[in-house]
Amino acid sequence: MSNTQASPKVSRLLGNRLNRSVPIVVSVLIVFVGWNLAATTTPSYIFPTLPELLAAFQTAFGPEAEFSAVDNYGMTLARVAVASVCCLVVGVTAGIVMGTSERADDYLFVYVLGTFAFPSVIWAFLAVIWFGLTTWFVAVFTVFMIVTPYVAISIKEGIEELDRTLPEMAEAFDASTFLVWQNIYIPHLYPHIFSSTRLTITLAWKITLIAEIFGTRVGLGEIINFYFQANQNHMIIAWALPMMALMFVVDRGLHYIETERYSWGGETDRPKAA
Repeated sequence: MSNTQASPKVSRLLGNRLNRSVPIVVSVLIVFVGWNLAATTTPSYIFPTLPELLAAFQTAFGPEAEFSAVDNYGMTLARVAVASVCCLVVGVTAGIVMGTSERADDYLFVYVLGTFAFPSVIWAFLAVIWFGLTTWFVAVFTVFMIVTPYVAISIKEGIEELDRTLPEMAEAFDASTFLVWQNIYIPHLYPHIFSSTRLTITLAWKITLIAEIFGTRVGLGEIINFYFQANQNHMIIAWALPMMALMFVVDRGLHYIETERYSWGGETDRPKAA
């Protein structure tokens, strides 16, 4: 391909990326302007100014920090990872069972609807009452009970969207069950599993934070609870922002991979969480 042929494609690619980045930049600027306006009209313990936030970052991550960033961020991320794996393994399995068996769907759907109707924060309270202050179980259990139903429903709907003539045609050619799943069901479910993974990670870290506030002694949630009781809003924001930025980067990275790999399958955006 000549340079003259490649240049228009490169220009279009750069133009598309620029168009996608403009709304992000504008949104960030709006937040900064709005934050500055709020900081000038309210007490600093409600809306700290940007210099106060910078000072809070120095305090939080400087040599005299009260908490270890490595220990607390590491523990929170480890809980998010463990909880996400549990949700995906059980949710995908339950979704496949529900999507392929009407009888199983009749029974399991009752439990799924029940967990949807149950207030999310109550799971954190119940976990603390049932299990006490634990290193892993409160956070993982809370995330598992809230997120797994969303994964199961997403996978179930993915199986129901499959063109039923494909497995019927495979059976007509005496294809084994293993081959049908390997070449039809599993490839069809890849976009839904990927989308469910994005949803799981996005929800898991938020719910883990809530569970840590109530039921753990190490983690980002414990730090936020400490500074909440001390009425130091600037320190809460300073500790929360790096995790928010990391989760944003992870989600955008997964979204990019999802778009590149599965855009041929139509809209694969994440399922909506109620």
